[in-house]
Amino acid sequence: MANGFKVFSTGEVLTAADVNDYLMEQSIGIFANSTARDAQITSPTEGQFCFLADTNVLQFYNGSAWAAYLDEGDISNITAGTNLNGGGSTGSVTLNLDTTISGVTLTDYAETDVAVTSSSGVVAINMNNGNTGSITLTENITDIDFTNVPGAGVSTFTLQITQHASSAKTVAINAVTVNGGGNVTAKTAGGAGYTVSDGANAIDLVTFLFLDAGTPLLNSLQNFS
Repeated sequence: MANGFKVFSTGEVLTAADVNDYLMEQSIGIFANSTARDAQITSPTEGQFCFLADTNVLQFYNGSAWAAYLDEGDISNITAGTNLNGGGSTGSVTLNLDTTISGVTLTDYAETDVAVTSSSGVVAINMNNGNTGSITLTENITDIDFTNVPGAGVSTFTLQITQHASSAKTVAINAVTVNGGGNVTAKTAGGAGYTVSDGANAIDLVTFLFLDAGTPLLNSLQNFS
């Protein structure tokens, strides 16, 4: 049987046993098919490998039978399905999500609630994290900074604002930045502006709508309590 690894010395006699144990039983024999293999390897050793040319299969002897170690598998082609593109039948295959999805019906879904906080009056909202969020006011908000707003198309972010429990805070919308741009004032219907509800624990729902990452349009539903 195979004995592992041996370091041969200069002048050492290479015996038949050494050839069988260290070379023949521990090499990968190449055969036209399993019939040719069985005709030449009549007493296989556990752990011995062979390669069958007719099926391109690498096999090993598990002590009782020859078993496939690697084979070509049964996947011959990857086809892009609904809302996917890419695929292929050879080489490295990539599937991509089609971002121009239309006619999709969603049921029983929920959006990620991004936990929004403020620091020194600044609220930072990364839209890569989601399109809805919530904040409980602990200080006056003087700056709202949006990042990763899509540069093309319409996108929105809806923010639930909960007023402080005892000391009313303010929210300014005249220092809104979009993707690192300069301060802009969010646009409101009739230019009426926005004043956050000041009742203790009052809740406002404020939606910022962006067209091509431009100045946001602001719509609010106020004073839930």
